[in-house]
Amino acid sequence: MTTPSPPAPTPTPTPKQFDPAIESQKLRDHLASHDKPIAFLFGAGTSAAVTGTDCKPLVPAVAELTKRCKASVVSLGSDYDQAWDVIVDGLRPDRRTIEDILSAVRHMRDVVHGTDTLAGLKDVQLQALVVCIQETISREARPDPSLIPTKLPHHQLARWIERIDRAVAVEIFTLNYDTLLERGLEDERVAVFDGFVGSHRPFFSSASLAREPLAPGRRWTRLWKIHGSVSWSAEKRGTDTAPRIIRGEEGTSGELILPSLLKYDESRKQPYVAMIDRLRRQLADREDAILVAAGYSFGDQHVNEVIFEALAANPRLHAFALCFEDPPTDGELMRAADRQRNLMVLAPRTVVVGGQVGTWLLRDPGADAHRVDGFFTADSTGSAPVTGKLSLGSFTVFCELLDQIARNDRD
Repeated sequence: MTTPSPPAPTPTPTPKQFDPAIESQKLRDHLASHDKPIAFLFGAGTSAAVTGTDCKPLVPAVAELTKRCKASVVSLGSDYDQAWDVIVDGLRPDRRTIEDILSAVRHMRDVVHGTDTLAGLKDVQLQALVVCIQETISREARPDPSLIPTKLPHHQLARWIERIDRAVAVEIFTLNYDTLLERGLEDERVAVFDGFVGSHRPFFSSASLAREPLAPGRRWTRLWKIHGSVSWSAEKRGTDTAPRIIRGEEGTSGELILPSLLKYDESRKQPYVAMIDRLRRQLADREDAILVAAGYSFGDQHVNEVIFEALAANPRLHAFALCFEDPPTDGELMRAADRQRNLMVLAPRTVVVGGQVGTWLLRDPGADAHRVDGFFTADSTGSAPVTGKLSLGSFTVFCELLDQIARNDRD
């Protein structure tokens, strides 16, 4: 009797490798296009990327901002210190940023009345906790003007917008509370519309987002601050039955820090809902739309849903996720990139194109080194194919690329 042969071992699949010269050229081509609707989604990393004149990040990233808020809360006393730990422990491990914590505390404050307590705090104490967090965020998002460098990557972004004539307006969606984007755009004399109308104390008009004829023309860049701003405040005037959202000088209260929908009153809910709807329409309804996400870790569930649903509904939408760090393989971004072939992930060592996960390999360093100069660092030297690290996820590096495109377009 013949002994059956053992089954042949399953071959180990060869990891997919992508050429940074080719994939970065795809991004360049999209950005250089004059007729495609282009939108940016900027997260906290775009502000944290800027180093002040003291050689420190001008605005802290989310993790550091969370630490600073905790320090402020702890200074209120032991009750608040213990409450912070209880609140954080009650959140999912991947939902423990200061924005998640502030949303949870606001919700607790709204449901506690009289002598009831949550996390050991009464309603008055929960309100004090909310105020402490809001004021800390506002303080950290308002860097000392003397620390702001004269040259910002935001200036390069603004110059790229100004130099390339477009059929439709560039749309910028940001989750940041600071005003670095406004500063860069205004310094470069880029006309900006942000949903506020008026001259003395401009007020938010949701209709100007929903009805295109009410907004300025295509030469006006759209700036949508989804999570609010340190320059927004609530103001009741004359016969107003509800407060208006006013844009003015940067304030200290942080009352218009809006990290989630929750149970805000209608006036505060209005900007958040209007801007999320604007993002949804921009991505789902426009032919050949482009979305470039930078400085964003895909930690906002509501924003993620809008993006991923639009990618599924609109196959002609192309999205580029420029990551400062390699995303976790089991994270939401990588799961979405596996499903949606129109989502590209460009990270330092990880790349996803057409649903395929791989690594970087510059196939012809001799011929293509100039094409990736400034944003790809090879692991070795020579003319043979080389692996390496992509740095387009750095906002400063990405804005350098925009500056190159703008100069080439002008030439």
